[in-house]
Amino acid sequence: MRTFLKKFLIATSVLSVGIVLAQVLGTGNPTDDQILATRIQEGGMGGAGIFDIPIPPPGTQLRPVQRLPRKKFGQVGPFPLQLSDLDALVYPDTTLQERQQMLEGVSLFTSPHGPQEGAGPLANQPFCLGCHTSTAEALPHQGLLSADNCKVPGSTCVSIVSRAARSTPTNFRFTSLDSATGGGVAPDILEAVNGPGRTAAFTIFSDFNPTHEDAPSNPTGIGFQDPLDGTTLNIVTGTTSQPFGGFVQHVRPSVADCLPDPIPPAGYDALLQGSRDPMSGVGSSGFRRSTGERAGPPYIGRGLMEAIPTADLAAGADPNDAAGSNSSLGHYATAMGCTADCVAGKINMIPRTLAVHTDANGKVISVTGFVGGQGRFGLRANGVEILQFSVGGLQGELGITSNFDLRELNFPTLFPTSGPTVEPPSCLAASGIVSEPEAFLSAPFSERHWIRNIAPPEFGPKLVEVLERASSKKRWDMDDDDPDGVGQVRRGAELFGIDVVAFANRMIPGRMPAGGDGRDAHAINQSDRRLNCVGCHTPVQRTGQSPATVAAHNLSFVWAPIFSDLLLHRMPVIDAERIMRQVKSSDTPRPRDPLPIERFDNTRGDNAHVFTTFDLPRNLADDTFSNLKASAEGREFRTAPLMGMGRMGPPFLHDGRVYLSSLTVDTTPAGTVTSNNRKTNAPLVVRTVDDAIRAAIELHDLPAPDDAHTSKRLGGGCPVPHSGNIDYGASVADVICPAYDSAVSKTNRSDSAEVIRRFRALSRKDQQALIEFLKQL
Repeated sequence: MRTFLKKFLIATSVLSVGIVLAQVLGTGNPTDDQILATRIQEGGMGGAGIFDIPIPPPGTQLRPVQRLPRKKFGQVGPFPLQLSDLDALVYPDTTLQERQQMLEGVSLFTSPHGPQEGAGPLANQPFCLGCHTSTAEALPHQGLLSADNCKVPGSTCVSIVSRAARSTPTNFRFTSLDSATGGGVAPDILEAVNGPGRTAAFTIFSDFNPTHEDAPSNPTGIGFQDPLDGTTLNIVTGTTSQPFGGFVQHVRPSVADCLPDPIPPAGYDALLQGSRDPMSGVGSSGFRRSTGERAGPPYIGRGLMEAIPTADLAAGADPNDAAGSNSSLGHYATAMGCTADCVAGKINMIPRTLAVHTDANGKVISVTGFVGGQGRFGLRANGVEILQFSVGGLQGELGITSNFDLRELNFPTLFPTSGPTVEPPSCLAASGIVSEPEAFLSAPFSERHWIRNIAPPEFGPKLVEVLERASSKKRWDMDDDDPDGVGQVRRGAELFGIDVVAFANRMIPGRMPAGGDGRDAHAINQSDRRLNCVGCHTPVQRTGQSPATVAAHNLSFVWAPIFSDLLLHRMPVIDAERIMRQVKSSDTPRPRDPLPIERFDNTRGDNAHVFTTFDLPRNLADDTFSNLKASAEGREFRTAPLMGMGRMGPPFLHDGRVYLSSLTVDTTPAGTVTSNNRKTNAPLVVRTVDDAIRAAIELHDLPAPDDAHTSKRLGGGCPVPHSGNIDYGASVADVICPAYDSAVSKTNRSDSAEVIRRFRALSRKDQQALIEFLKQL
């Protein structure tokens, strides 16, 4: 029987009145005092506290990073995970002693927590693993980890390398306030039109003033966000934020008697009163509601990302789109109003918030906040260090306090104070009445050791063969003499923009010539970037000396296949969907309602079968931020690392909107449109991994404008919604599928505009080659 690695130090527990004694979670080894001293040292002397990784010293020999065998990667047992499960997650050279130092964090992440440990009542999931469940309902596919092909008896192989599952869209009409109970509704039902839908993604919301400059942390002035947490100073009104529970809507409370937390309706919100501009949604106070969704990413190679030299990341920034790139596939940037190649990545500089708190005798009692510097973690690159996510999840998602943050999260004031719908006393008392830490700091510190050392999987066998034969002079075709598809994968890598020889030299031990190969350090084909996917998804990054205190040898001075520049890039915008709307004045402003549309399944040549698909919204911008938003704008997201995507699979994109679930693939799959050199905006029903990758590529930009090649099939053409709560205006097609040379196109298309236009100009065969390459990552 599996055991929890927990040290319960409960002398008395009277749960009926919510008394929970301090520090029941974790081992306390090292002690809190020791860890606080380490944390102060990490924070920098003299208040500097800027995270920086130097470049490797001259003459340093870099080596390929170790990768786990592909079939072994992610093959874990039932949770809570134990020491043996680390074989499928961490670098092979990690010693037994190092693995033991990770075990407490493994247990914290994969064990359910209850009120006896201090969890709740504000809690998004009963445990961290609740947001990493994609493999449990993934579709079986060659090379893809899923519950059906999990090789461990009794397990679904769900772990930290899984992504938040999604089976349908989320219907905000149901997940927001339920007037009968005062709470929300958990998105656990597969019906997304007449029910809440099913997704593990969580909702974030805030009130956003688009014009007020948040000067202390944001010199560029992108507006001010009120997180509605009851504690933050609203610098526009000069008053404390309203106590609505914070900017995360917690949808699966860890305490059984608790209701899901609602998004407060406009009628409850003082900042949303009065008349509103129908186009901007801004009221007389200057604020509007902003809502978005997020999906927990697979935590693969985060220690590598942390160890990339700061100067290397800064060197890749091109905020003014001044640096162009060579391509034999044509140039469209000028017609789309871009200066060079449309790719304008920028750094997100995060202010330092680390603060040391002492008692009257000068003893350190807590260290809150984080170091500053260049953001490299999180969907908006608003995290400088990995610990930010361990601590944030522990308190913000589970409701467990520690000496990193002693604040108990207050309950929102939306619930009735009397009568049959009052919140149950057991829920109200769940956080306890003792304002002392509930977890030892050893638990999140051990979790950081583990997260840093999650290794990437080995590439798929076809890409491995491509790399082994990279220097071969033999012609590689994609036709009859390529029965195993190896040539097709090489073609896809070249279309991606990779110098295959340079990539092989950095990924295969012993392949790098003495003194270097003279090729691009990032393995980019600078003479012909083809599609220029590498303009954001940088294939290879080098690492410097890792700051890890456990198993730094795994992470330091290696070539790492990150497939990201970790910079902010602009995503496509449809303002009608970005601005939250109200159908009635009493409604909660919400995103576009889920829209079912009947579409043919054109991916298998079956013209007879019609599916009711859920149309995927094309807007990827929102204005929901954490308090460390720094310089990120609402349409800007960090380039997603592609490590392991072919092993873990969908859902894709920051909110997991491109879903592929065994629960709905034959009933209500996702749907959008796709274009190639023969068809424009042909219907695309997401029923395979290939479909999901194709849809994720397409959603990097707004759809192509309809033309003479536009598909006439059911579901084809510009994906204009014909119902729902969004008013797109009279020229709705020009908003969603603007002409490439139009003002809307030049304003609302993404940094990927030229890349995706080149992709759409490819043959279906070449597009498939790119997809086959991505499945090998």
